[in-house]
Amino acid sequence: MKTLFQSAASKMDMRILILAVLLTALTVTSILAVVDVNRPFLIGLSFILLFSIGLTWAGKTAIGSWVALTSSLLVLSILIYRNNGIRDTAILGLIVVLLASGLLAGRPGTIIIGCIIIIEAGVYGAFEMAGIINNPFSGENDFSDYLAAIMLIALITALQWLVISRLQSIIQSAEADLMERMKIQNKLQETEARYRGLVESIPAAVYMAEPGLMGAWHFISPRIQNMTGFPPEAWTNDPGFWQSRVHPDDLELTLAVEDDALKNGRMPRLEYRFQKKDGGYIWFHDESLIMVEANSQIVQGIMLDITDQKQAEEQLNRHIAELEAVHGISESLIQKTDLQKLIQDTGEQLRRLLKADNLLIAIHDPNTNLIHFPYDFDAGIPRRDIPIRFGEGMTTRVMEGRKPVIIESDWIKRSAAMNAINTNSLPAKSSVAVPIMTNERVIGIISLESIEREYAFNENDAQLLMTIASNLAVAVEKTRLQDSIKHELEIQEKLVRELEQKNEELERFTYTASHDLKSPLITIRGFLGYLEQDARQGNFDRLGADVQRISEAADKMQRLLSELLELSRIGKAANEKQDVPFEEIAAEALRRVEGQIKKKQVEVRIGSGFPIVRVDRERIVELIQNLVDNAVKFTGSQPQPIIEIGCELEDGRPIFHVRDNGIGIKKEFQKRIFGLFDKLDPATEGTGVGLALVKRIVEVHGGSIWVDSEEGKGATFYFTLGNNQN
Repeated sequence: MKTLFQSAASKMDMRILILAVLLTALTVTSILAVVDVNRPFLIGLSFILLFSIGLTWAGKTAIGSWVALTSSLLVLSILIYRNNGIRDTAILGLIVVLLASGLLAGRPGTIIIGCIIIIEAGVYGAFEMAGIINNPFSGENDFSDYLAAIMLIALITALQWLVISRLQSIIQSAEADLMERMKIQNKLQETEARYRGLVESIPAAVYMAEPGLMGAWHFISPRIQNMTGFPPEAWTNDPGFWQSRVHPDDLELTLAVEDDALKNGRMPRLEYRFQKKDGGYIWFHDESLIMVEANSQIVQGIMLDITDQKQAEEQLNRHIAELEAVHGISESLIQKTDLQKLIQDTGEQLRRLLKADNLLIAIHDPNTNLIHFPYDFDAGIPRRDIPIRFGEGMTTRVMEGRKPVIIESDWIKRSAAMNAINTNSLPAKSSVAVPIMTNERVIGIISLESIEREYAFNENDAQLLMTIASNLAVAVEKTRLQDSIKHELEIQEKLVRELEQKNEELERFTYTASHDLKSPLITIRGFLGYLEQDARQGNFDRLGADVQRISEAADKMQRLLSELLELSRIGKAANEKQDVPFEEIAAEALRRVEGQIKKKQVEVRIGSGFPIVRVDRERIVELIQNLVDNAVKFTGSQPQPIIEIGCELEDGRPIFHVRDNGIGIKKEFQKRIFGLFDKLDPATEGTGVGLALVKRIVEVHGGSIWVDSEEGKGATFYFTLGNNQN
């Protein structure tokens, strides 16, 4: 049976090819022996390969090939046995021997060597599993490892056999096709001679060729060399020459238009780019004029150089597209006030206009001195904003340079010189970056990269980007100014609301203080008169009662003044915040109101899953103490009063609550209860400062508090502690 090399013997001597393979193997084994990789064995194998080279040189190619294959297989098998079994690197050598068998001995060699390796792997695996053979990895190996190796080798063997068979069939088919074409070419020689004189005088390139991807070129006039740099022989000697030089973006469409025209009885009219010998591209208008032979579809046509026309069209279209893009971006910059949306729209239009693979827009935040990337596309995929410090990366260098930076080639080296931080999935081949500048300062950059082409961007692109960047800079500054004004207005509105609220509190405080503080004083003054009168009359029974009433009035005034003082101190002289488990805070608060709880026989339930909070411990204990004390006061006639302290998560944020089943709060009173001195039931104990104190503590910790209640169904006080949770 003929091997792959025998079928190609007409073009290359099989002996030379086998010698090349053997010399390569000898070189590799010699290098490995020199660096002391299994030196004794590889030295021996090198001598055997040298012997095989001698046999092949003497013309005994089959013997030389099989000596090399079997000796290599034997040496590698010994190394696997002596060293690490299937995990030894020599296993890769067996695969190389298997691949080499196809080159040296064709399909029979592939089958024989493949079967030997499969049998060897199976026997070795069985012996190792039985404990007959041991190596450093025997404890970790499993027969499935050998089975996988066997299956892989079998697959490689089968695929190599199929590939060799397929190549042999293709070569035979190609040879038959070549013979057929030679017959056709002989028939056309007479026709070519008739037209040669006329064709060579026409300024366009005249040709006769078969349509299609690999259609043979039977003739093309010498003028084609002036147009492309390639002589006519390059076209006529290689059927694949034309398709190998047509621009990849034009090839598929060109073939489709040609095929459609011929199927519908029309002569093809094509326009495409063709790569010249110097690497540049020329635009061809390729028009078939007549069908020379309808049965074999050989057409005669002309090829005209329309490069200048096309370049003028492209330049005009590009200018139109640039003007439209600038107009569109300018409209977006004028109309939009959302900075993020503005930057996104600008980036999208630039990416489409300049066909950039990677595009980013970087904006410097002077407040944090960070450079953010609100628009960052890597190979068409958006990436999240990962800011860097100003002073790092190529972005800073472009901002400091205040002028465009174009890298046309050798991108990795040149960008590294500018401290580029390359986080893209694929390295760029060329790029352009321009600063985003106002008259006063640089606020960012626009950067475009191509991962496929060098020289993808030029000075015109940079000037276009500078125009857009200038408009973008104005829009960014305008938006920032608007945001700043809006923020200032919001702050002013908030301060006004807080001031109005403080004024309301101050008015209530003034009224209540003048009323509540005056009441004990009136009581004291009145009973001092009674005290004097009873003392003169010697009425000692009433004297004791008068003293008691005066003492109670003084105590009430002291409590009122103490709570007002406590309220004024919150937020001014806070204790240092610390990390505290919330359940410890709840337990401490309950200990302080233990007397009231036992007196009214209230059942207290404490939930679970509380977080650790970073707070002023004493203040938060006071908060829980006041809420529980308030709940105890308003249990009403509830036969089984219950107070529950718990916590729930909402969007990852803990919301704490204190819930009771007491008398509840009417809807119309729920907004008043956190006000200073707002007592809904004057008959109850207390001064009306407790819930105002609670609200102040929560606000100092950056949180908020609210109540949910129905009259007669209890009340639940919810509160958060801002960003203090861990």
